[in-house]
Amino acid sequence: MKPKGQVIITGVSSGIGHAIATKALAEGYYVQGISRNEPLDLRGKGRWSFFSADLTRPEAIDTIPFMTGDAGGPTILINNAGVLGPVCKSEEATWKNINKTMNLNIVAPMRLSARFLAEVKGDKQIYFTGSGAAEHVIEGWSAYCTSKAGIHMYANVLQQEYPEVRIHAFKPGKVDTPMQEEIRRSREENFPLVEAFRKEHEEGKLVKPDVVAQKVLKLIGEPADVPVVVSLSEIEL
Repeated sequence: MKPKGQVIITGVSSGIGHAIATKALAEGYYVQGISRNEPLDLRGKGRWSFFSADLTRPEAIDTIPFMTGDAGGPTILINNAGVLGPVCKSEEATWKNINKTMNLNIVAPMRLSARFLAEVKGDKQIYFTGSGAAEHVIEGWSAYCTSKAGIHMYANVLQQEYPEVRIHAFKPGKVDTPMQEEIRRSREENFPLVEAFRKEHEEGKLVKPDVVAQKVLKLIGEPADVPVVVSLSEIEL
C-alpha cells in the first residue's frame, strides 16, 4: 500500500486517539503516537512509531521529535490528548486540578502546534479534539468547558494566522471512552446531569471511537471549505 502521509497524534493509549491511530495505520499512513503509555496492540506494527511523554510537563513537550521523511502526503498533527478535570462546583476546584486540566487541554496543544508550524516543512495540517462542551454551560465542568472553548478559539486564530495550513477542531459528540466512564462515576451533587449521561450509555447512544476515527480521516480528505470548528455528526460515512 502506498503511504498516504504522516499522522502525529497525542493521547493514543485509549479512546479516540487509539482508534484514530489504528485506523490511520490501516489506511496506509505512517503514524507517530505520543502519550505516557504505548498501546501494546500497536507495538511492532509497520509504519508505527511511539514517543512517551507526559504532556502536562512543558519540558517534555519540547523534547518530542516530530516524524520526518517523505510519506507521499501531508504531515498531520492531531492534538487529541485531554482530561475531564475537576467535576465539582468552581469554588471546590483546586489549583492543582485546574492547572493540570489547562496544561493538558490548552497549553500542550498550543505549544506542540507552535513547534509543528515552525519545524515541519511541506504540506501540513493541524487538528484538535474539541467538544460540544465548549459551546454549552455544563454545571460542574468549569475547567473542561473553559479549556475546550479555548481550544476552539485557538484553532480559529491559527487558521487566520496560517491560511495556507488546514486547521480544524472537531466535535466528536458523546463517545464511548474512558472519559465517559469517569463522567458516569460522578456524584450528582457535583454533576447534576450525571443520570442523563448514564441513561444514554445504557441505551447504547454513545458514539463508538472507531466511527469517530473514520470520520476524522474522511475529514482530512474532504475539501478545505469545511468550517474550522466542525461537528463530526455533519460528516457522513
